[in-house]
Amino acid sequence: MVAVSCGSSDSDAGVEPLGVQGVAEQDANGCNIIEKAGVAVLALGVVQVTSVDVGNHVMCPVGYETTPPMSGDHFPAWQNCGFYTEPLLDEVAVHSLEHGAVWIAYDPDLDVAERDAISALVSTDPHLLAAPYPGLANPIVLTAWMRQVAVERISDDAVTDFLDNQLGRRSTTAPEAGAS
Repeated sequence: MVAVSCGSSDSDAGVEPLGVQGVAEQDANGCNIIEKAGVAVLALGVVQVTSVDVGNHVMCPVGYETTPPMSGDHFPAWQNCGFYTEPLLDEVAVHSLEHGAVWIAYDPDLDVAERDAISALVSTDPHLLAAPYPGLANPIVLTAWMRQVAVERISDDAVTDFLDNQLGRRSTTAPEAGAS
């Protein structure tokens, strides 16, 4: 596995707990109990855009509008880039997106050859991370800050186009693009 930091040297200064927004149930840590947004089937090769452009550091799970999330509040820690065989926490992956990473979520049942192709791609750039995403409605979903595209295969032309516009320092939407 290749592991490269997708984050910066942020401290916990400025970390904000999520407020109680009419949610009656809280866990033992005082965090609101949230449910993940439903997973939508995305049109293949069509870049989806969200207008959510907030990125506060929080200590509790976040209820994102999309699954996988494209932006929003997130944990102070980021996910190191690399290829993973276990799912990631949305809140650490989103922090990596804020730094210009592209998160490749793949169906856990994706065939081995396609997973190997994703792993090979991830090894080519220190701003890529990939992991299985249980319940994913498309075979593969690439996510950058405020942008997302679904594909059937990692070799699809839409992947190259998306990475050319969203990866690392080239990202025009990631607030801290290229930070490490």
